[in-house]
Amino acid sequence: MFRPKIGLALGGGGPKGLAHIGVIKILEENNIPIDFIAGTSAGAMVGGMYAYTKNISSLEQHFLGKNWIQMLSYFADPSFKGGFIQGNRMEEFLQEYLQSATFEKTKIPFRATAVDLQTGKLNELHEGLLSTAIRASCAIPMLFRPVEINNHLFVDGGLLSSVPVQTVKKMGADIVIAVQLNRYYEPIQDLKTLNILEVGEYTLNLVERHIAESEITQADLVIHPKVARVHWNNFIQQEKRESGILLGEEAANSSLAQIKMKVAENNISRTVRNWVKRIKKLF
Repeated sequence: MFRPKIGLALGGGGPKGLAHIGVIKILEENNIPIDFIAGTSAGAMVGGMYAYTKNISSLEQHFLGKNWIQMLSYFADPSFKGGFIQGNRMEEFLQEYLQSATFEKTKIPFRATAVDLQTGKLNELHEGLLSTAIRASCAIPMLFRPVEINNHLFVDGGLLSSVPVQTVKKMGADIVIAVQLNRYYEPIQDLKTLNILEVGEYTLNLVERHIAESEITQADLVIHPKVARVHWNNFIQQEKRESGILLGEEAANSSLAQIKMKVAENNISRTVRNWVKRIKKLF
């Protein structure tokens, strides 16, 4: 029996990406299949790691079980050559979960978006090491050093595609569920205490928010986790990491009825088209 292919377009948002884990948990629990995943930045990280194992419990424990005071030092390898943070330690963190997995080893077809600095164009990375492609998609300009792949330098895909809806459509999805993390904006509370990570986070979120406004109109359904108050310091305490995941669960639960309706509508539409084709063949 025909079933529509469902694709997830996971948007960028730095630490707000914890919500993606919650969204996928709810889809799994309600037996909503995921056939394709494309992600930008934080969406590429969660999406790629999930696509590799297809085990959201394992991924959730990987994020919750870490000592993130220590883990944040993974990323803090300062170098002002091309970016404040070199990024090699981020790749080590990714490889701890992904091993040396390539795109060909994923259990769900996956794409990571990144911007090629030499061509100025968006690339849909789909081959090679998952960890390297994910790091390229997460390479916030000026903060992280660009990632070299095949003699090209790549930075955060969110500069040109905040929520990669079109990427998932090209992969073959009949229904695209987009997850936008930056719809809700929280004004800066204290200008004097801003650090470089927070400046980068606020700046990129603003850029991605405006890009996403046009992209999400192409999706069949959009999930908007209310994660405006989730920041980098949420990683330090486990209960705050859990709250980021719970916000994703809440948003997905609120959208479940719509998702099921979209699947039903797609099935009805396809059935009608098939019957019309059969009738035409009779005359």
